[in-house]
Amino acid sequence: MPDGIIVELFLEKSLPERGSEYDEDMPIGEPTKLNLPRTIFFVVVSLGIGIGLLFAVIKLAGDGDVQIKLGEDFFPVGDAEQRAERIRKDKTPLLFPSLNGVSRPIYVQHLGDNYLDNWFAIDARSPSEPEKCNLGWDSELQLFFDECDADTTYPPSGEGLVRYAVMINEDESLRVDLNKLVDD
Repeated sequence: MPDGIIVELFLEKSLPERGSEYDEDMPIGEPTKLNLPRTIFFVVVSLGIGIGLLFAVIKLAGDGDVQIKLGEDFFPVGDAEQRAERIRKDKTPLLFPSLNGVSRPIYVQHLGDNYLDNWFAIDARSPSEPEKCNLGWDSELQLFFDECDADTTYPPSGEGLVRYAVMINEDESLRVDLNKLVDD
């Protein structure tokens, strides 16, 4: 059979009979009308949300000044009177290695008779090579020395070294502010 006859037969069988449930004059489907105000509203709201999200991402990203904080800003040392007595008795400052998961060991030193005054927190890394060496403590001379250069010494107060602020709380406990440096 030629192709044209097959198409005619198919159309005759697929179209409903006149007077059946389908009517030839009835359209198969009406096209939906575009609701212009609703479409404009949707586009404007979508753009507003998109721009708002963009600004939120930029705001959250910041200005590129990333600060990483590992642990607390303050290191609790303990009771001031007990710590001062131990330093006096042992004739050596207290050494606290690698505070807060950071390679930042410190010495906590007390000088004098009044346990409420003259506290020092000193960075225990060598000033000459902080990645390789630390500061040492000479108990006989009562001086700090650079382990990379033993001839370089520092006074027991840590003057000339990196020092952190030490505070005494109302309950007479010591804490070191690891983010606040003390000038000489």
